Amino acid sequence: MKKIYRKCGANQTASVYQAEDKEKMILVPVNRQYNQLKKPIFYLKRGVEKSKPEYLTGLFATKNPKEYSGDFKDSITGMKVMLKVVFEDGGEYITIEGASKW
Repeated sequence: MKKIYRKCGANQTASVYQAEDKEKMILVPVNRQYNQLKKPIFYLKRGVEKSKPEYLTGLFATKNPKEYSGDFKDSITGMKVMLKVVFEDGGEYITIEGASKW
């Protein structure tokens, strides 16, 4: 699955993106140190109406500076599902590929 989100807001702590179906994703830069060799650059959260945003995954840098990878556990199969987030037009759009459901 591939879904495109357009930036609809930002402040010092997060950027909010919205798809055509009104689903919102929130990117929060990671601002703490990790002892691991590879640390997440962003946290990806889903905006939930009238509730606290739902954490989905950490996003990790790849060799391509416009692409980030993440994963989550499928709630039915229990298997890890990989996804790719691609930044386009200087961050005005993000495309999320690989996640058919959350």
